[in-house]
Amino acid sequence: MRKLVSVSLAAVVLLAACKRGEKAASTTAPAAATTSSAATTSTGAEPASRGAAAAEPAALDVGSTMPEYAATSLDGSKFELTSHRDKVVLLNIWATWCGPCRYEIPELQTLQSKYGARGFEVVGISVDEGAPDSVKQFVAQNKMTYPVAIDAEGRIAGLFQTSVLPTSAIVDRSGRVIWKKYGAIEPNDDELRQAIEKSL
Repeated sequence: MRKLVSVSLAAVVLLAACKRGEKAASTTAPAAATTSSAATTSTGAEPASRGAAAAEPAALDVGSTMPEYAATSLDGSKFELTSHRDKVVLLNIWATWCGPCRYEIPELQTLQSKYGARGFEVVGISVDEGAPDSVKQFVAQNKMTYPVAIDAEGRIAGLFQTSVLPTSAIVDRSGRVIWKKYGAIEPNDDELRQAIEKSL
């Protein structure tokens, strides 16, 4: 009986989020996620950095200043977050093999369409390893119209000290992290939309 309960709990966490290095093909709705707009809570997905050594830099959290960050855009050019400081940016860390990442794409598209004209921008940061062709194909197949960059080394995941995918964070025009979530973004997330509205 205990074994059955353990297996069931593990399945719930897997539906909530993926972990880097573990490839999940499911596109079903995630069961739970962790959101932070004032403090980090744990209601399903958890950052993999809980056991990190004390000497490591603190993970970026709500209230932190986002450091300079760069990745490679799909066209091969350099994506620099500092060049987007005139916008409120939702950074979405994802991978093509992550089911919950696929699940949240329509909502990310909706947010971009709803708030884009007001200076809001979704930027997808793929942590897929290897050649970028698979990412380009995935973006085309899923009709992702917001900017996507590739960070095969996972530097962005290192900044947030997370191996949970997807992980998302909003950076305001002053460069401050004002919202963060581990796990998939659900449709019509009131807390997320309130955070966007307040920052615009």
